[in-house]
Amino acid sequence: MNTQLPLSFQAPEYAVFESFIVADNQQLLHSLQDDSEWLIYLWGESGSGKSHLLQAVTQYYLAQNQTAFYIPLADNQELSPQMLDGLEAMDLVCLDELDAICGNAHWEEALFHLFNRMRDSDCRLVLAASNSAVNLGIKLPDLRSRLSWGLTYQLKPLDDKGKAAALKQRASQCGLSMNDEVTAYILKHSSRSMHQLMALLDKLDYASLAEQRKLTIPFIKSYLS
Repeated sequence: MNTQLPLSFQAPEYAVFESFIVADNQQLLHSLQDDSEWLIYLWGESGSGKSHLLQAVTQYYLAQNQTAFYIPLADNQELSPQMLDGLEAMDLVCLDELDAICGNAHWEEALFHLFNRMRDSDCRLVLAASNSAVNLGIKLPDLRSRLSWGLTYQLKPLDDKGKAAALKQRASQCGLSMNDEVTAYILKHSSRSMHQLMALLDKLDYASLAEQRKLTIPFIKSYLS
């Protein structure tokens, strides 16, 4: 089975380990790059970097000519539980947004059987959700117990210093120059969510190119007004 990211999904170019602001998550980053543990469950609030890390480890495996599959389960209305069949033959499977299938009997059963098949295989499974396995809301008791088989990490959210570093790093990847004053202004006058901060930066990148202007406080102020 030659595999990768499912369907038409394409991981963002910045979703690599090198662009992840580690902060207090060093041990998690090490565990993802070390294949000694077959199951890793990571959880944390929205914007804490879960999807970034799952996409990063997927691309990390693909870059080493290994088979890897990333599934964003929030798209489960467009996906089928049958797509989990045979994935135990992969080197890596990443299931993101596990919350989305909680209470869905078909998905829960399919995931339960995948766990059983993977137990004796060489495939690694990395899962991500917004809450701990105990508080996730999985209805199938046997599946709920399996979620605690491996390593569990709670992703620690970035503080303002970390968010500023993430913004400046992303701006640099886009070819933008962003000084400390501009970064502080964005953090003060926009959402604190990393998802929304990155989305705003992408829009500012497009606007600055369209208007041939640098990222200055007056420009950002006029854009946000």
